Amino acid sequence: MKSWSARALGSNFFDRRAVGLFLHYYQPRWPRLLGYSLAAALQSLFILPILFLIRMVFDQAIPQGKIDWLLLLGGGIVLIRLLHSATGWWLRGIVVGMVKGTVQVLRQDLLDRLYTLSREHFNHADMDRMHTRIVLDSERFDNLSNLLLSSMLPALLASLALLAVVLALNWQLVAMTAAIIPVLAWTSRRSGKRIKSDVHECQQAMEQFSKGARFTLRQMDLIRLQACEMRETAIQREYIAQLTASSRRMAMSFAIHGLVQRNLTGLAGIVILVAGGTAVAQGSMSLGDLMSFYVAAGLLNGQLDSLAGGIPELISGQEALLKLHGLLNDGEEQPYRGQRRIAFDGGVRLRGVSFAYAGQLVLRSLDLDIPAGGRVAIVGPNGAGKTTLLSLLVGFCRPQTGTLFASGVAYDELEMTALRKDIGVVMQQQSFFAGTVLDNLRFGHPDASLAAVRNAARLALADNFVSALAQGYATEIGEGGALLSGGERQRLAITRALLGEPKLLILDEPTNHLDADAIARLMAGLLQAPSRPAILIISHDPGVVELADRVYRLEEGRLQLASPGPINSTTRLIYG
Repeated sequence: MKSWSARALGSNFFDRRAVGLFLHYYQPRWPRLLGYSLAAALQSLFILPILFLIRMVFDQAIPQGKIDWLLLLGGGIVLIRLLHSATGWWLRGIVVGMVKGTVQVLRQDLLDRLYTLSREHFNHADMDRMHTRIVLDSERFDNLSNLLLSSMLPALLASLALLAVVLALNWQLVAMTAAIIPVLAWTSRRSGKRIKSDVHECQQAMEQFSKGARFTLRQMDLIRLQACEMRETAIQREYIAQLTASSRRMAMSFAIHGLVQRNLTGLAGIVILVAGGTAVAQGSMSLGDLMSFYVAAGLLNGQLDSLAGGIPELISGQEALLKLHGLLNDGEEQPYRGQRRIAFDGGVRLRGVSFAYAGQLVLRSLDLDIPAGGRVAIVGPNGAGKTTLLSLLVGFCRPQTGTLFASGVAYDELEMTALRKDIGVVMQQQSFFAGTVLDNLRFGHPDASLAAVRNAARLALADNFVSALAQGYATEIGEGGALLSGGERQRLAITRALLGEPKLLILDEPTNHLDADAIARLMAGLLQAPSRPAILIISHDPGVVELADRVYRLEEGRLQLASPGPINSTTRLIYG
């Protein structure tokens, strides 16, 4: 019967991956956890002197009318309970320290894991769902840890101690109440299946609601421009209704489970009362024996209720652990894992580089040279693979064939974070966050002085317009730079790229927001920059080639040298 019950509980409540993840994070704390368990077990033994005092109350003090004994015995029980409570408070502090420290490590690992994942993984990932799992499921791990260590483990230890006590007091009464064990196991198995299903549905509904709320916050302009307020409101209300319904079902499943378990364990108390009362009436058991047994059995019943009542939360925490396990172990990692750091001079070479998305070839056997301090332009129509080439250059992805070199060293050997510190990149879609101009410009260079920021802004043609803002560099720019124009955002993006004094500066489609005159002035300023970076301009606009020493054309995945030097009118006709 015992093995059947364990199998029933295991099949419904525990998953090997979830258990493995939990044990992994608590493994460094095993010695402290063992010490806590022993202390909790000793705490549970405080019940023994209380039972002895209760027996004395009913078998000696009351029958003999010794009021002074009653006062002393009652005071002794109070003192023992106070000691028990103080010990519990001390143990609680130990548990809180272990749990919060472990959850901190988990959250750090989750964030660290994000930095190991490839850009391709993020391109396909559901960011809102990922965010929900990191935040909500790590909180559920916290709740699960508190439940197991603060409630269920002490309840289990106390139950074992109390079981030994009641067996010693009267094993016959224990045998009578043991008949409910198969019923408890069966009901736990039945309710466990329902609870697991309801918890899963509720957590899915919570993720959907969170995703919908974040979509509304981020895409309010799109919603209004497309006149979708009513439609989006209806969708969000449906998400809320689904969450409410699933939460109600889960809460009712929890309630039914608790109600059934409490009534079954309460039935054991009635058996003890009837059978024990009969034994006292027949003279085979003293009233003190019955009362001490009844108190011990009542405490055991309370501990069993705590164990049974924690099962729904245990299932909920396990669902969270399974999601966290997937986040920590699944997903494509970054393509380069080298550890070598070099004195990068800005020179990059590509040899025989080919790249394909989902089996479709995008770049075909490319050879490209960007010399240190040189100015190179790559032009070509939209969809030719220019952005893919940029992703290869910054190490976001790696080619299926061919090799990239930085200052003559293959990318496979390089520590990419160190290399990227020497590469300034201005993407087509600039990234800004809610904060001031200065906060955004200093991102990646938090210790840069205001003078250094302004010098970079002058080179990027940004200082004049920033100085004219109401609060200058302390002006708030809104989420995504929403309070700025496209050209202003691009100038700030270039400023941020220049602030690190890069050895290689990559400008992706700079003519989207800057006119030819602005680009010419920008390039003239860059030529005067102290670091004098190599510059790569990627554009579909043939006009930018006038700014380059060497021009390549990318078309149908193939790269050809179009101009060995500055462009002339004849070359302009070719691109026109």
